[in-house]
Amino acid sequence: MRWVGKLSTAIILIAAFGGMYYLISLQYPFHWNIVPFDYIKLYLMGMLITLEISIFSILLSFVIGVLGGIARVSKNETLRDLAGVYVTIFRNIPLLVIILLVYYGIGTIFDFPRFWAAVIALSTFEGAYIVEIIRGGIQSIPKAQFETADALGLSEGQKFFDIILPQAFRNALPSLTGQFISLIKDSSLASVIAIEELTQRGNEVATMALASFESYITVALMYFTLTYVLSFASKIIERRFAIP
Repeated sequence: MRWVGKLSTAIILIAAFGGMYYLISLQYPFHWNIVPFDYIKLYLMGMLITLEISIFSILLSFVIGVLGGIARVSKNETLRDLAGVYVTIFRNIPLLVIILLVYYGIGTIFDFPRFWAAVIALSTFEGAYIVEIIRGGIQSIPKAQFETADALGLSEGQKFFDIILPQAFRNALPSLTGQFISLIKDSSLASVIAIEELTQRGNEVATMALASFESYITVALMYFTLTYVLSFASKIIERRFAIP
């Protein structure tokens, strides 16, 4: 029976994590009475900043991905080449380096606040991956759909935005969700430019409370909550728009 398998899995996981926790506790005195309860306000403030960075970055990277994905399958060779160069560059440079380049390079010249430097760096980096996801979604549409749109005399804009892209988004939704989850986790690197998001707050609490293990476990659980909610919402949307 299905519930027996799930129960067995739960028992194994509880035993594994419980045993690991016990072994660690023999050497490390946990202070859960201090962390996270005495510092919950700091954690929540950090989570709010993480959410703000992630939401703006998701929106901007999605726009970049859609425009770049269309360019990648465009009949215009120049557009295809430019989009290809963008993807190649940003998929082969570590995100940490991009954040440092944007903040200490471009950000210094144009006086970007830390927050927007992080958003721009995350958006351009993740956007390169979303370009390829959208390209794959577009190319998964049968050629007959393109031919029908051309036969109806639709413009390129009408063809893509009314017929092709809605289907491409539906096909690409699982991959897009995975990339957005990756973006939320990658936002932790904004801590290197002293943005007080969740990871940075965790660092501060670890130092103040002298409780590194507890602080980083709390941070990990909060990231897990954010990404799990996004994943759960994505599954609901997938079922809602699934082809009967």
